[in-house]
Amino acid sequence: MNKQIGSAVNRALAGRRYVLPVGMLLCCASGSAFASGFALLEQSASRLGTAFSGTTAAADDATTIFYNPAGMSKLTDMQVLVVASGVRISSTFHNENSQAALGQPLGDEGGDAGSWNAVPAAYFALPINDQFAFGFGINAPFGLQLEYGNGWMGRFQALNNEIKTYNFNPALSWRVNKQLSFGIGANYQRIQAELTNSVNYTAVVAQGLQNLVAAGQVPALLVPDLIRANAGLEGHTAVRGDDDAWGFNAGVLFEFSDDTRVGLSYRSTIDYTVEGSVRFTAPTSSNLIGAGIIAAASAPGAALATGPASVELKLPDIATASFYHRMGKIELMADVAWTGWSSIQELRIVRDTGEVLSVTPERWKDTWRYAVGATYQLNDQWKLRGGVAYDGTNVPDSTRTARLPDSERTWIAIGAQWNLSDAWVVDMGYAHLFANDVPLRQDDGNAAARGFLIGNQKSAVDIVSAQVVYKF
Repeated sequence: MNKQIGSAVNRALAGRRYVLPVGMLLCCASGSAFASGFALLEQSASRLGTAFSGTTAAADDATTIFYNPAGMSKLTDMQVLVVASGVRISSTFHNENSQAALGQPLGDEGGDAGSWNAVPAAYFALPINDQFAFGFGINAPFGLQLEYGNGWMGRFQALNNEIKTYNFNPALSWRVNKQLSFGIGANYQRIQAELTNSVNYTAVVAQGLQNLVAAGQVPALLVPDLIRANAGLEGHTAVRGDDDAWGFNAGVLFEFSDDTRVGLSYRSTIDYTVEGSVRFTAPTSSNLIGAGIIAAASAPGAALATGPASVELKLPDIATASFYHRMGKIELMADVAWTGWSSIQELRIVRDTGEVLSVTPERWKDTWRYAVGATYQLNDQWKLRGGVAYDGTNVPDSTRTARLPDSERTWIAIGAQWNLSDAWVVDMGYAHLFANDVPLRQDDGNAAARGFLIGNQKSAVDIVSAQVVYKF
């Protein structure tokens, strides 16, 4: 009997597409992960203390390799620098009138999706002569970690969202004359991503029943009872992938005097083809027709089958202009930075056969960041730092998702430098980011399959960082 039902289901579903769940399930499993706000500036404790103002003009330690390689021309000693940063993200969803997915309980608000995340970095700078210097940096320019509880009301849109990057950055600077220096670096970067969510297999069964009714295999009058018999069927999907690619960074430093200078830098886009797999874990239905539909949808080559998948991704380019001026014991700094997030207008998920699994509209826009900061030389051993900044968001309200509910942010930062000796320097920094509350109105294109999230996302970020410099 079970084989007969399974054969009927396969015949009815052959050549048909699961308009209700398939493309959008994969979309919500992967599309929103690569969102605005996962670029990481936290490559330096010294720069954190001034809210990352003066990044391309300060040029007072080896972290300039990341921000502006031309700044190595200001370093007089060979040095090794190690940075350890911790980023604490708090992100909570507050329900207003969300709607449950078809055949599923609504669920809870998911708790705090954020946690502490480590951002390490290390640098080596070597002045070769009066004109040239070489440097090498290892850091993580992009990253994300948000994880919601399994039973939350947005589980069919997002559960775990993790992105990691590893960047290896050799660089060279050239001092043309006393006023002008240039720098350039190569960036070999690797990305890894894991994105998961629950799958509403009750909606899969409902779509399959529609197809069976259209094929004359099931009477329409039986559909409501069959959906109730398959209520609460919940599975899981995970998208994992990785890739590596090359980019570059370049910069210029112009010194008006020993006390005043400006820096300009550019980091190129990096094009990825993130390849990996999409994996579905299906539930078991005690109803024979429901079990047949799930088996047909999960069979090799079918819509919800596990298999290879990939997405083309173009991470943004970044241009930064900085100002530095010293007045006795006080240093003043400022930054203006542009990030080209409009490089991501959609995310298209493709199987290795060339079949398009989903297309997610993103419509991201370019963003600007502004920062000002200052330092005060308290004595020979201690320097105090402070700064404020404003970060725009590239995510329109219409495409914001629970994967990364990005918002505008205001920074307040403090820091200090401790010169232990001529060889050893320790920097410490702390920043708190006040994020605007943002609306979340998202059904991922299909409220029956994934529910309709209606509410607000409240977020905040705390960053602590320490670095140690050893000068040879």
